[in-house]
Amino acid sequence: MYKQILVSLDGSAFAEAALPLALEISRRTGADVHFATVLEPVTSFAYEGWEGAAVEWSNQYLEDVLKRIEGQAGGTVTHAVLSGHTVEMLQKECDARGVDLVVMASHGRGTMSRLWLGSVADGFVRQASVPVLLVRPDEKAEAPKSFEHSFETLMIPLDGSELSEDALEHATEFGELFDSAYHLTRIVSYPVDIASPYLPHTAQLNQQIMEDAKKGAAEYLEAHAENMRRRGLRVTTSVAVDAQAGHGVLSEAEAVGADMVAMATHGRKGLSRVILGSAADKVLRGLHVPLLLHRPLEAATD
Repeated sequence: MYKQILVSLDGSAFAEAALPLALEISRRTGADVHFATVLEPVTSFAYEGWEGAAVEWSNQYLEDVLKRIEGQAGGTVTHAVLSGHTVEMLQKECDARGVDLVVMASHGRGTMSRLWLGSVADGFVRQASVPVLLVRPDEKAEAPKSFEHSFETLMIPLDGSELSEDALEHATEFGELFDSAYHLTRIVSYPVDIASPYLPHTAQLNQQIMEDAKKGAAEYLEAHAENMRRRGLRVTTSVAVDAQAGHGVLSEAEAVGADMVAMATHGRKGLSRVILGSAADKVLRGLHVPLLLHRPLEAATD
């Protein structure tokens, strides 16, 4: 179970929306909590002494946060001000401290704006070697002062690959903290339309292909569900049909009333992500409940 939790803070109420959940996990596990603020390099136009002033302000800010949350964590609470590129420095801090869970807020910007403007959560997810729990706060609301979310239903999308199944272990570990029920889902794509005036019965053939795919998906999910039920876990399953896996996951999460989604990600970057896409990428941008993302070691070394 989690022993060291890192929370990325930048002085904003938006980033602090990750605090209540991180502290709740700490209380339930006894994990230590580490707050990190990263000062990005500035241009040559910055006035002399800017860095020293920024470090002083950041340390004071983190000290104030520690006072506000005093007694709310289940373990020791520490903080650090780092200098450098945010994603790189956060990953180094995780490695140095043996962090096994990162909790942070995510904006969920659209694809092109994210490419140009960037997002700490978006960039970090694609390099992280540990699970990342993303919280999507209401950008117009104040940061919550206490933990107010429930995790009655934790949805885990699977696609038949070892990559997607790698999220199962992390998801069930998290769910056991909150006595969650689990919902396994698989999104089946529409078959390639082979209808032709020269080929009879192609409509029936398309229908049969779809029915076979749905049946196979249901059997696959049920096999995993049975393994989990033997461990005493409450598990349901569903198969949905959608042309895009990411859209299907979002629709299914809403349909089953998921309080959280857990899945694995390839961690593609830049143009390849725009062209190739990824279900996790689309879910990250569109989901309105917490998202637990795990990037398997194989994907991290691609």
